[in-house]
Amino acid sequence: MRTVKPLLLCLLLIGLLWAQSPAELVEQLAALPELRHAQWSVYARYVDPENEEAPIIDHYSDMSLTCASSLKVLTLGLALDKLGGDYVFKTRLYYSGNITADGVLNGNIHIVGAGDPTLGGDQVGGAYRYDKLMSEWVKAVKRKGIKQINGTIVADESLYPPYHVPGSWTWEDLGNYYGAGLTALCFSDNKYYLDFKPGERVDDPAEVSGIRPDIPGLSYTNLMKTGPVNSGDNGYILAAPNCYQAIFHGTIPAGTEKFSIKGAIPNPALLAAQMLERSLKNAKIPVAMEPYVQNQPLDYRPEALLKTIASPPLRRIAEITNKLSNNTYTEMLLLKVAHESVGIAETQEGIKVLEDFMDKLQVDRSGMRLVDASGLSHENMITTRVFCDFLSAMSKRTSFSDFYQSFARAGDNNDYGHVVYFARNTDAANNARVKTGYIGGVRSHTGYVSSKSGRLIAFSCIANNYHCKTKEITALHEKIVAALASLE
Repeated sequence: MRTVKPLLLCLLLIGLLWAQSPAELVEQLAALPELRHAQWSVYARYVDPENEEAPIIDHYSDMSLTCASSLKVLTLGLALDKLGGDYVFKTRLYYSGNITADGVLNGNIHIVGAGDPTLGGDQVGGAYRYDKLMSEWVKAVKRKGIKQINGTIVADESLYPPYHVPGSWTWEDLGNYYGAGLTALCFSDNKYYLDFKPGERVDDPAEVSGIRPDIPGLSYTNLMKTGPVNSGDNGYILAAPNCYQAIFHGTIPAGTEKFSIKGAIPNPALLAAQMLERSLKNAKIPVAMEPYVQNQPLDYRPEALLKTIASPPLRRIAEITNKLSNNTYTEMLLLKVAHESVGIAETQEGIKVLEDFMDKLQVDRSGMRLVDASGLSHENMITTRVFCDFLSAMSKRTSFSDFYQSFARAGDNNDYGHVVYFARNTDAANNARVKTGYIGGVRSHTGYVSSKSGRLIAFSCIANNYHCKTKEITALHEKIVAALASLE
C-alpha cells in the first residue's frame, strides 16, 4: 500500500467531513489509496422507494464480484421462505430384526439422518449436544428391553449423497471446521477440537495434547509450530472427506498452556454410529460388529421406531448460521430446500431453486453466478445491486421478521457475530443489521439500516483484491453505513 502524504491525508479527511450525501462520501472514499488497485462496489436503496426514486448510492453496482459470506443472506432468505421459521429436522433411531425374550437384538440399530445440521453440536441453543444425544439414544434402546446387539450400529445418510464438499472449495480449507463436508447425518457440527501445547519459544514444535471427540482411525503428521505471543490462530489442518490421515501445520501462539483449533470430522455419520456403539458398551449393552455407513435407502417399520430427535426451529438455526457465519449449516440448508423442492439434495439443484425464487421476487440476477451456498468459494460472483434488490424484495415476504432477526446488530455487545465493534458511536450502532463476508482478498458487508425518519435501507459493500489490511476496508464500510443511518 502506498504511503499517503500528511497534507493529502488531511485534505481527504476534510473532504469526508464536507460530504453532502452518502453518494458523495463514497466517491471521496474511492479516491483513497487503500482502493487504488481494488475492485470496489457499493449500492444502497430504500426498500420502499417512493415514486421510483433513485438509489441512494450507486458505485459500480453492476460489477460482478466475489462476496464471501455475504452470500449466506440469499440462502437463508430462501430457506426461511420455503421451509418456514417453525420447521424442525427430525433424526430417527430405529432397530431392525427381532428382539428375543431375554433382550437380544438379532439385527441392527439404525440412525437415520434427515439433514439436521445441529445434531450433537454446540452452536444452537436447544439442540441435542453430544452427551445428551448419546444419553437419549441409550435410554431409548434400554426402554425397548434391548440388552445385547448381535448386529451393529448403522449410520443411514441415504437421504442425501454421501459425505462430500462443493467441488470449488480449496484444499487448505477442507480439513478445517469451516470447510467441513455435507451429509444427511451431521454430527457434532461436523467438527472436532484439536488441542495443542505451544512451545516456550517461537518456532518450537507445538505438541498435540488432545482431540475431542476422539475419532477412531485418525492419524496425523504434526508440523505445527509456536508463533509469537498473541499471534492468534494461524494453524491449518490438511485433510478431506473420508481422509483419516491429516497434516497439521502453521502456528499457534506462545504464552498459553493450551490452544485449540477446530477440524472437519472425516466422516460425521460414521462417527455418530461409533460414538453410539461406545455409549452402549459403556451402558453394558454389547454390540457384536463394527459400525458402518449406509448410503442406500431402507424401509423401516413404524413400530421399530425407538426415538425421534427434533432440532431447534429453523428461525433459531438461521440466526446462528447468519450471525456466526457457519458454512456447514448454510450448505446443509440449501440441500434441504433442494430436497424438499425437487427431491434431489445437491448444491446445483439448490442453486436452481434459489434462482427460481429470485425470479419470482422479480430480482434481476444479471451478473450473478453461484457455485455454493455459503460463499467459501472464490468462484461465486454477484453484484451489490442484486443483493440490495433481494433484501428489498424479502422485506415484503411473510418470512421477513425471521430473516431480519437473523442479521447481527451493529455495535451491540449482547448480540452474536462479528459486528460488535462495527459503527460504534454512530447513528448505525444498535440500528444496522449486518452480514459480513471475508475470504482472502475479499471483504463485504450487506444488510439493512434505518434512517433517522425510520425508513429501511438495504445496502451492500464489496471489495475485491485490495492491498491493505482488511480492517481498513471495514472502516470504509462503517463510514458508509453510518452515513446512511444519518439520513433524515
